[in-house]
Amino acid sequence: MKVLVGHFNSESNEHAYQKMGFENFIFKYGEDSIDAMGIRDIFENNNIEIIPSIYANGHPGGLVTKDAFDFILTRILHTLKKNLSEIDGIFLYLHGASKVEDLEGDSGEHKILEEIRKITGPYLPIAVVMDPHGNLSEQFIANTTIVRCYRHSPHTDILETHRKVAKLFVDLLKNKRYLTPVYRKVPIIIGGEKSVSTDEPMVSINKYLDEVEKDERILSASFHIGYLRHDGDKLGCSVVVVPCDEKHKEYANETADKIYDFVLARRYQFHYHGIVDEPDKALERAINYQGRPVFLTDSGDNCGAGADGYSNYVLRQCLDLKDYNNKTILIAGIVDQQIYPVLLKKDVGKKVELDLGMGLDKQSTKVHIKGTVISRGVVGKDYIKRPDIGSAITIKLDNYPISVIVLGESVSYTELEQFKYSNVDILQYDVIVVKQGYISPDFQAISPFCIMSLTDGPTNQRTEKLVFKRIKRPMFPYDNIDYRIEESNVNS
Repeated sequence: MKVLVGHFNSESNEHAYQKMGFENFIFKYGEDSIDAMGIRDIFENNNIEIIPSIYANGHPGGLVTKDAFDFILTRILHTLKKNLSEIDGIFLYLHGASKVEDLEGDSGEHKILEEIRKITGPYLPIAVVMDPHGNLSEQFIANTTIVRCYRHSPHTDILETHRKVAKLFVDLLKNKRYLTPVYRKVPIIIGGEKSVSTDEPMVSINKYLDEVEKDERILSASFHIGYLRHDGDKLGCSVVVVPCDEKHKEYANETADKIYDFVLARRYQFHYHGIVDEPDKALERAINYQGRPVFLTDSGDNCGAGADGYSNYVLRQCLDLKDYNNKTILIAGIVDQQIYPVLLKKDVGKKVELDLGMGLDKQSTKVHIKGTVISRGVVGKDYIKRPDIGSAITIKLDNYPISVIVLGESVSYTELEQFKYSNVDILQYDVIVVKQGYISPDFQAISPFCIMSLTDGPTNQRTEKLVFKRIKRPMFPYDNIDYRIEESNVNS
């Protein structure tokens, strides 16, 4: 048997300035693309040959450019047509939150499946792994055989989910079963910072899903939180239940209804994760905290949710401080595509004087700084071969206990390993400012105090203030939902 595989990852924030073009994706082909997906051994140990199409991994950013998406789609479809007579199924990773400029229907993932089905017809098995922060539709699910997203946010179960779905897919291929998933759109829009899996109601929701998957009649069950950083008809939470056999389709429908009720009944429980405060108060609390290291997240410029990383607002807050409480501060980092090419030419030890800030809005107002380049590296291992876009240049400011990492690419620091690649020892700093919403497990593990600053920007966490014109109504929390549910469903 043979299985075609492909990977398309992009989280599109239409409030960001930058577009996601060719240069913003990491492309892998052939054997490299197979290895990057982490499922090679599962297929090969079952005597299934893997046919790679493309691995296209884009960090969260703005809209995907049409030419970049067309290249990715063409590569997948070309590989499919070339091998159509030989493949027994298709295994894909599709994030679910892309928006492509000038594309009918907006969503790249929906377009990929639509075009694949035009070639394969309705019955060739297709398994899809997704990020929970992806948007679905009835048609998307109709074009699949198995759909399963990660359980956890932060995403600590990525590889586990890929491998779980691959094993389910192998079993399906060997036993030649036809399956159709069951789909429910849940009329809730929530942000990732209010749906962390270590908090309620996600703890209870995931526990319920785990119980559902123990039923031999159910192959998989998942709750898709969705993505709210662009407008569109596909927004909202989703429930997907896959029966293990078509004869259990009615039971899968009943199960999907119960999960739907279970989630909707808990809509008022979604809340900010961890400690949250207004920007001035958040910085004051971080500076005055007695332990170290302290992490402060610039949540309005969260690169992990598609922001540009342009904001230097927290840096300006720090520069205005009258008392640093003997604390050293690291800003990780600020994207400035005007200054970045200049800094690429500066060696460690060189003095610099520059205006830092893109100057596009009040969040990225230019600020004049003087300092010394104290380290150079890259923002993560994926950029080792792309230092032209992925370099991280750290500047120690003169006359301030502040260092700033200047970047050319909007990549969020979420792992301790990234600082090693950047040649920065964060344990030398008392307060580290990162461009995140909810704090990552790596940082939480070493920090006695983490706080989310409710800054403005493309990823403003006050999501109730966002305006949507194309969503299905009513939609909580923007509308009241008069919905009565069976008590037995809620307490299952």
